[in-house]
Order: sequence, then structure tokens, then C-alpha cells
Amino acid sequence: MKTKVLYFIAFVLSAFQLKAQAQQTEEAPAHLKLGSFSTQYSYSPFTIDGKKMNIQQVGGSLTLPVFYTMKDNKLDFLLAGVEYNGLFLSGTGPQFGGTQFNSFSVPITFQKALSPKYALLASFIPTLSSDLKDVSGEDMLYSAAVMLRIRKSATFSYSIGAAYSRQFFGNVLIPIVGIDWNISDRWTFNGTLPVSEKIKYKLSNKSFTGVSADFSVGGGSYRLSEKTGSDYLQVQQLRGSLFYEYMPVKNFSIQISAGYNFSQKLDRYTKDQKVDGLVPYNSLNNRVPSAEIEKKGVAFQTGINYRF
Repeated sequence: MKTKVLYFIAFVLSAFQLKAQAQQTEEAPAHLKLGSFSTQYSYSPFTIDGKKMNIQQVGGSLTLPVFYTMKDNKLDFLLAGVEYNGLFLSGTGPQFGGTQFNSFSVPITFQKALSPKYALLASFIPTLSSDLKDVSGEDMLYSAAVMLRIRKSATFSYSIGAAYSRQFFGNVLIPIVGIDWNISDRWTFNGTLPVSEKIKYKLSNKSFTGVSADFSVGGGSYRLSEKTGSDYLQVQQLRGSLFYEYMPVKNFSIQISAGYNFSQKLDRYTKDQKVDGLVPYNSLNNRVPSAEIEKKGVAFQTGINYRF
């Protein structure tokens, strides 16, 4: 049951991703880097009964500052962006209603600094997520969150809050706890506990390596076409990885990683398979998939990130 709860929290948090942390800095506004562009690709091969299959995922996001102000070390901003995620299945057959699934999001993030120590962060993310065979309002998902970020020192801050998500399987309200910690000049730790953590070591001014534990990679749900009865597909992966990051120039980084999916699931549900309540942990076992694949396996990922 604990694993199922972790799965569920990770799944919802994967749908809700803040495009910017609540930033508190002593940099002048001209040097702030609130805009970003990133792309990533992951490949997860596995074999079931001698048949080779794989899950491929492609993503990209662009975030732009609509406005920002910096006064007395208090930063206020409004960010808006677009994000795409694609899921591609190979070797799984017709049981999931297709092999290509897509989602398009428009994340909006607002921060209001109450003081140099405290900041409120709010985010709203509408998402269209489906196989795109018959696009309609039924393809829409909505997520929102509010967090309070507390800066304890120049090297440590944490965030607490709550996220609401309207998914194909119901409405969900969950807590969020975030940590950003510069342990030393070379070591850093950040994450959203307990579903995503990363510890990074600075090899040089341009090279970094580390370990990540991510229980929300691949998390997503997609509505299938009306021809299938408007079922929905749910994807979940729990992954540990070793990564290497290289910065050839300032504000631009390339990352590669290799890891293992300790759990990996594809589930297809009919549209009436839902969970009850805003905190529906007791309903996790009530849903019965009409098709399912569950298989552990290796995973490889690469990506780039540019801040401006």
C-alpha cells in the first residue's frame, strides 16, 4: 500500500511541475535568469516473454518572464510558458489503443516576495493530453498549487504547500515539500520529497555528476479516442539514475544519465475507473485496468537546458 501511495503522489506531481522555484537572490535584475528552454529524450527498453518492447519519451519546454521586479532583495515575477511531452510505445501491440500519445501544457507561475526570507508561489497549468485522434474538452487536465518558500540561510531553503489536480481518474489534493540545499562549495541537494531527489557533485566549473531518485518520470495520463470508449492510459516509472552534466558555456548545460526503473507500469482504464475524494489513498486499489504491462528495466536519458 505504501508503494501505491507513493506512486499516486508521484503521478500527480509529475502532472504538476513548477516552471520556476521561488527565487530569492541578491543579483541585480539585469543578471536574473528567469527564462529557460529545455528538451529531453528518454529510452526504456524491456522484454516480456521473449518479445522486445520499449517506451520512448520526448519533451520540451519554454518559459518566459512576463514581468519581474527586484527591490530590497525581494523578487516578484510572473512567468508563462509552453511545454510538450510525447510518449511513444513500441512492441506493446494494440491493447493500449495506440502507440503515440501527446500532451501540451501552458504553465503560468507567479511569485510574490513577502520579505527577503519568505515568498509565496502560485502556479496554474492547463494541459491537453490525448492520442489526438479526436480532440475535445474531455482531453483537458488542470493542476494548480500554492507554496510558501522559506529561506533559512544563503545556502538552505525549503518550501511547503499543496497541489490540486483534476485528472481523468478524479480530483486530487496533495501536500508538497521542497528542499534546496547547497551543502558545500561542491555538493548540492534538491528535491520534492519523497518523490524526486537529486544530489550533485561539482567536478569542475563546467562538469558535474550525481545521483537522482525520481518517482515521477514517465508519469502521465492520456485520454484515448471515442472509438475506444474514451478510455485513458496511465504511465508510471520509479527510477534511480547516475548522471553527468556538462556546461560548455555559461547558462547552457547538457546532461546524460543511465538508470534503472525499479518499477514500470502501463495501465489502460475505462473512463468510469475513478478514485473518490480529494485525498483518495484508500481508493487506489478500487480501479481495475483493462490492460496492463508491468516490467522493470534499464533507462537512458539525455537533455539540454538553457537559462536566459
